[in-house]
Amino acid sequence: MKADDLREGYLSFFASKGHVIHPGDSLVPENDPSLLFTGAGMNQFKDMFLGRGKLPFKRAATCQKCVRTGDIERVGRTPRHHTFFEMLGNFSFGDYFKREAIRWAWEWLTQVLKIPAERLSVSVYTDDDEAAAIWRDEVRVPEDRIVRLGEADNFWPANAPSQGPNGVCGPCSEIYYDLGSRFGCGKPGCRAGCDCSRFMEIWNLVFTQFDRRDGGVLKPLPMKNIDTGMGLERIACVMQGVGSNFDTDLFVPLLRRIAEGLRTPYTPETENGARMRRIADHIRSIVFLVGDGVLPSNEERGYVVRKLLRRALTDGLAIGAKDAFLHALVADVADVMRRGYPELLSRVPTIRDVVKTEETRYLAGLEQGTPRAEARIRQLKAEGRDAFPGVDAFQLYDTYGFPVEVLEGMLAQVAMHLDRDGFERALEEQRKRSREGTKISADIFGSGPLVKVKALLPLTRFEGYTHLRANARVLSIFAGDQVVERAEKDTAVTVLLDATPFYGESGGQVGDRGLLAGRGVKVDVIDTQRTEGFFLHHGHVREGTLAVGQEVQAQVDAGRRAEIARHHTATHLLQAALRSILGPHVEQAGSLVTPDRLRFDFTHPSALAPAQLRDVEAFVCARAVENHVVHADEMAFAEAKAKGALAFFGEKYGERVRLVAIGDVSRELCGGTHVHRTGDIGAFAILSEGSVGSGIRRIEAVAGLAAAARARQIAETLGEVAAALGASVTDVPARLRGLFDEMKALRQELVKLKKGAAGDRVRQLAACAKPVGGVAVVAASIEAGGVDELRGMVDGLVKQSGVGAAALAAVVNGKPVFIVGVQPGVAKRGLRADAAAKAIGQAAGAGGGGKELLGQAGGADPARIPAGLARFEALAAERLSGPGPGSPPP
Repeated sequence: MKADDLREGYLSFFASKGHVIHPGDSLVPENDPSLLFTGAGMNQFKDMFLGRGKLPFKRAATCQKCVRTGDIERVGRTPRHHTFFEMLGNFSFGDYFKREAIRWAWEWLTQVLKIPAERLSVSVYTDDDEAAAIWRDEVRVPEDRIVRLGEADNFWPANAPSQGPNGVCGPCSEIYYDLGSRFGCGKPGCRAGCDCSRFMEIWNLVFTQFDRRDGGVLKPLPMKNIDTGMGLERIACVMQGVGSNFDTDLFVPLLRRIAEGLRTPYTPETENGARMRRIADHIRSIVFLVGDGVLPSNEERGYVVRKLLRRALTDGLAIGAKDAFLHALVADVADVMRRGYPELLSRVPTIRDVVKTEETRYLAGLEQGTPRAEARIRQLKAEGRDAFPGVDAFQLYDTYGFPVEVLEGMLAQVAMHLDRDGFERALEEQRKRSREGTKISADIFGSGPLVKVKALLPLTRFEGYTHLRANARVLSIFAGDQVVERAEKDTAVTVLLDATPFYGESGGQVGDRGLLAGRGVKVDVIDTQRTEGFFLHHGHVREGTLAVGQEVQAQVDAGRRAEIARHHTATHLLQAALRSILGPHVEQAGSLVTPDRLRFDFTHPSALAPAQLRDVEAFVCARAVENHVVHADEMAFAEAKAKGALAFFGEKYGERVRLVAIGDVSRELCGGTHVHRTGDIGAFAILSEGSVGSGIRRIEAVAGLAAAARARQIAETLGEVAAALGASVTDVPARLRGLFDEMKALRQELVKLKKGAAGDRVRQLAACAKPVGGVAVVAASIEAGGVDELRGMVDGLVKQSGVGAAALAAVVNGKPVFIVGVQPGVAKRGLRADAAAKAIGQAAGAGGGGKELLGQAGGADPARIPAGLARFEALAAERLSGPGPGSPPP
């Protein structure tokens, strides 16, 4: 049976048992910063299991894509470890419990899939007599195939009764499939739960029935829940009669393509076989993570994508790949998964471009960083050191993108190790620097006072789509991290109302500002945030005293809201323009809508040409002039998709969505505020376009009054330029071109004059050379326009004027600079330029170095230039005493 049939069959079976078939969540959990990735089917129902949320159903079944990296080192080396997998799950929220969960699981396995009952065993928690009795007495599983295991194996969370944490928990029961004695350990007591590979866990049934309290007390919950999970890859392994998940139809096509692309046969038992399995696993994770909007980076989720990609590419290089190859597998992953995830097919071009860009960057880092890493390793070995400094590893990583994992592999080959702590410290310092100025204060309402009151208050009723003023009642007031009944004048507050016209920041649109006005009180609202259906009005009390229960009129700043609406509608038109001009692969990767500008991040592999930017801007302006009606309507998600609405892979949508349509130009799911007609946008202009990450571009633009202000500013600036040039505005380009041509000619003439003057100075300096041991030596302080000019004069002395050794000094940007040059014969006699530069630098109060024939030194004070030159002359006399063979004449 194919994996696609198993996925669909499972959901159909539980639909017949009264379950709502709920869409799987994104791999990026929504509103749950405690999770890096979605790793289980129950993650999206977490609030329901904890009694903090409500659902319009009591039973649900899902197929959830998951990513876990805890066992990443075992991927490819075992038959069943993966970073990406699919979890089939059925859930009950205070509805059915153990009996139904157990009986239905057995029914699907033995009656629908026809798995022989004698091949199945089960485990239960050691104290769960109820589950054991259901398996034994109702399902008729023989006693010898029911195994009781302890809290480490059959309790969720593991070891919760004895070790915690406090909170919702419960025993679990696992179903195992017997793969046969050839996979076993041969020990007499081998049964389900054994560490060998014979008994494969295929389904875990979790019975959340307790609230753990201090001291390990397990208090029964008033509402008991069911959470089950079964790996699709494992049940496919069973139903397809193979011994490894990698031999199922989920992986075989990928392994075939990998072998073809690398021109190496797939041999399962070899090291290359393990590498190919790892590549197949990792490319699945990469494709789905990038598809859900996670892009390679050095932070959190993005770092995981980067690490997976680099591990897979490194495996390919070890097999024999000569170039980037992972991007060619993206379409194959999408093809294998097309029945379960048809939306992935349209994302292939974008995902492929992101993967290829990251591969190219990685390979370039390897090419540039490898010789430098090798040179540093040789140097450290020569010094007798066995630790590679973390700061050096960070410099390789930061400058060339050289992966620390590759460096550790190189070090292992020469019995060295990396100062990993030093590397992590340097990396964290960089992260701190990058976060300077962009730190966001912690949201006290995510874990503070709002948690205490939200269970007691209704969600805020939003009236801002149709009204900018609304009468409302104050439900709660927060001052700092405290819930208060009253707030006096000049107090900073956050206010919860029963209803509001204020838009709370979401979907990239900033929150509204305005005024709360009541009898004897005024509160200036400076920002509005939205969290879990509550609208938080941040501001300060301007007049009077604000009290809970008070009636106020909430008044949105209408002018500011209008400018935000102009920019938001312009953002929709901008996306339509990009998709029309660049192609349908373009999709939103982030946005910001404010009253004075918009920022739009989108998927595209390369910079836009100037002509493309002009076309995009013209598209938006033309649609604005056409004055299309902007219509927003709430409807079922399926209906919106049928109408062609853009719904982005990785975004989570409810059963009801809001469709914003701009004529026939654009249809997007959006909760923001918009103009009524595109003509209300007014002017539109693109400010900039650039890169913000691998395969992600950013456009910043202005609309409405901000665009008009920009046009005025440009006109005024152009007028000032024209006046300064003594030309009309239309003649400015021609006048500037003439000036640039004139400047270019003058620069060329100046270069000629400088070269002639430099040649004269070189000849003058050479004429003043002193003979030292048969070598002409020059040591002088001169005036120079920069280091390059100084270096050129030393080069002229040594290579063209017969001088054997020269040291010239000049003051550049207020600091002394010394350049040293010697001829090869002089270096052989012991006067090397790098050693001389080092000695000069020490004498001048700084440092120096370089190469055998050319060196450079600095100084602390121009007054120490004579000391530096004197040190050079003394060193020359010391090293060149007595004539040497082949020395140049003075």
